[in-house]
Amino acid sequence: MHLRLLRSLSVAACVIGAGALVAACGGGPSRPSPNPGGTPPPANSPPVVKSITASAARAEVGQPISLSATVEDAETPVDNLTYVWTAPNGTFAGTGRNVTWTPGSDAATPGDFTITLSLVERYISGSTTKENTASGTTTIHVNNSPRELAELSLRFLGEFANSKIPPEQCVAEFSDSCRGKKEELENIIDNRHDFEIMASTLRHTGLQIDPSFTRATVHTACSFTSRVITNSPQSGGCTASPSSCRFGSTQAVDGDCWTTNVYERGRWWLCDSHFAPRGALTAFARAFFGMR
Repeated sequence: MHLRLLRSLSVAACVIGAGALVAACGGGPSRPSPNPGGTPPPANSPPVVKSITASAARAEVGQPISLSATVEDAETPVDNLTYVWTAPNGTFAGTGRNVTWTPGSDAATPGDFTITLSLVERYISGSTTKENTASGTTTIHVNNSPRELAELSLRFLGEFANSKIPPEQCVAEFSDSCRGKKEELENIIDNRHDFEIMASTLRHTGLQIDPSFTRATVHTACSFTSRVITNSPQSGGCTASPSSCRFGSTQAVDGDCWTTNVYERGRWWLCDSHFAPRGALTAFARAFFGMR
């Protein structure tokens, strides 16, 4: 029994010693990591441009327009986002959500200009810097009224001065809402029947635009040299003064050709056409312009 006890104690000691050795060396089994790859960071939602508000839907070149953006982001304060404003023309002043945009004098008008706000959100994901982006737009209609009105008047008078251009084409830019379109068409039809315009000079001299920018008056220095081409004139001025419309006679008229104009559907239109002579109104000028 003594020998068996020693053997048992030896075996137990070996087992205990082996266990101690294993524990000290760390070679025993270990619990697996609950997430060997680490916990993935939560998804970062991109910012959102909720709206862009402009101080006016219509602008004149050189006129600043205030722009204000409503922006949301779930993780980043909106003031910490990067704001980039762009447009096909013009300049921006200010930063962030509130800026002003001024269309330049070289803008192609009349026209609609798209203003774009691009947002950039930069954030850290693990050890990497990443970006989310978003954008929004608004549209502003732009006019250069002084230039458009001057060109409109010169275009109309230039076509009138070319006797080969049909009367209907001459009044194509008259507003249908103005009775002056019908009257001008009738006058040009009579003028084409009675006269041939041989030469003309036209020079823009001035304009007035009302504060609402919906009505305007344009003045053009004009002169026309014309010849009577019929023995049977039909214009009211010729019938009122037949001696001023003798067949083959040639005379010149000189004065201020002025028009009234109306703003409709995003652009300027002619409304009425008038003539004020430089000096006394001659019978020939009265006949030429259809003035009774």
